[in-house]
Amino acid sequence: MRIALSCVNAEEKEIYRGKYLGKINSYHHQVSGDVYAVDEYTFLFINFNYDGNGADTFFWAGATNRPGPQGFIIPDEFGKTNMLERYFNKDFTLTLPDGKKITEIKWIAIYDLSSQNTFGDVYIPEEFEPPATQTVSQLTGKSHNVNSDSIEILDAKTIRILQFTYDGQGKDTHFWIGVGPQPSSKGSKVPDEHGYLDPLRGYTKEDVTLEIPGELTIFDIDWLSVFDVE
Repeated sequence: MRIALSCVNAEEKEIYRGKYLGKINSYHHQVSGDVYAVDEYTFLFINFNYDGNGADTFFWAGATNRPGPQGFIIPDEFGKTNMLERYFNKDFTLTLPDGKKITEIKWIAIYDLSSQNTFGDVYIPEEFEPPATQTVSQLTGKSHNVNSDSIEILDAKTIRILQFTYDGQGKDTHFWIGVGPQPSSKGSKVPDEHGYLDPLRGYTKEDVTLEIPGELTIFDIDWLSVFDVE
């Protein structure tokens, strides 16, 4: 059983990068790239470059008029606060720590703490409003009564399926994500709304919120499906 939602095809990826904040202003160490706001907590970096040669360098944010020592570290794409290493045309998301919101800061920078030098930065526009929830098409299937209303992309890691129905009769059925033109066995399981990887139970018009596992984000996948592994 393969019920696909091509929720992030190439065209929709372009739409759902979020609000464009701008190109990174480059000052030192070959820093470059483009930055988008995905939601009120999350940045998307596209084609980010940094030569890795700073002494004590981090993703850094703050509410002063320009980057300086008054700020805080933003964990890297792996959630770590280690010093930044080299990046070459990397795409990734960063999430502000401790529930901080993009509307609470004025800039994000690649900043060296020891020398207090800014290697690159981008500014948040005044009266910035984060992107709204994105809505894509429904799940539709020809077997096991699979269907839903709209599917919402809440942020880079979270998908909500509205009014989801499935009869629970598949043998080894899971929420399933992956890349490529259509679902295949090369995809990955998505934990259910309770965080379990057990085969799916039956659902009748339930709203289901799913968290994309591991380091993956919505920008790394081409489809969401209800897939019988067996």
